[in-house]
Amino acid sequence: MPRVKDSAFIISRTDFGESDLIITLFSWRRGRISAICKGAKRSRRRFPGTLEPFSLVSFEGFSRSPLTLTRIDECRLIEPFTAIQENLRSYFCGSYFLEIIYRCCAEGQANPALFGMLRDLFSFLATTPQIRNFNCRIRLFELQIITLLGFRPELSGCLDCGQTFDRSRQLYFAPQTGGLVCSNCTPKHPSAFEVSRGTVNLLNQAHRLDNKMRNQLNFTPQVEAESARLCRALLRWHSGQVFKSLSIMERHADAGTTTTQRNADTAGFQPNRNLLSQPNQPQRESEHEFSGCCS
Repeated sequence: MPRVKDSAFIISRTDFGESDLIITLFSWRRGRISAICKGAKRSRRRFPGTLEPFSLVSFEGFSRSPLTLTRIDECRLIEPFTAIQENLRSYFCGSYFLEIIYRCCAEGQANPALFGMLRDLFSFLATTPQIRNFNCRIRLFELQIITLLGFRPELSGCLDCGQTFDRSRQLYFAPQTGGLVCSNCTPKHPSAFEVSRGTVNLLNQAHRLDNKMRNQLNFTPQVEAESARLCRALLRWHSGQVFKSLSIMERHADAGTTTTQRNADTAGFQPNRNLLSQPNQPQRESEHEFSGCCS
């Protein structure tokens, strides 16, 4: 029986029976996988506080085949990122990105660049939630993760008629085409919405930015709002899902930042429970509600 040894982020967890847990991981070598941790709720020696969402762990176990759950025998904590769960703003944003991975990553498909991006993101959320350009940084992570998922929009010209855009032409983004359309073609795309050239310029440059450049970058409220709308329209179109975490995050955009406030405002809202609901039986996720997720 093939042994499995890898590092991974904990995406979600749910109880299974009296002592077991079903978890979803995003791992370095195998991408998104589902696994069962036998006796995890009772064993502090094999699973010493390692199975909380956002945690980066190393694990060992075995897998009979790609069609079955991986069985994890032991986990070791690498980075807990517990500060994310202690700040309301970071918690909501982190939960939103966990849901992106959960709903949009193909099962069993490795993506080392996305793995590294998640580590950068969680480090940022755990250390700097109060910086002035927080929303700009989140937009950039959102854009870069969408690119790494393979959803990068096409921005060179109208995807319907093929015309290139001069400076006088108004730009529209149509999620179902995955890119821009011109004003003449918008009647064929009822969901298309107007975007500025500043937003298009940001989209063209975002995938090239490293952590240092993210720290320095800031942009206008218009570009921030348009890029957020564009990202979320793309994610919804490709996944076919409504993101629960996003609607909750938007409702609490101006909420406080302490753990007490989080508990009061978000009772019952946990990434491992309501947000990323999992089946009650240890089956592959592809057999359930997330069969429409795209790679």
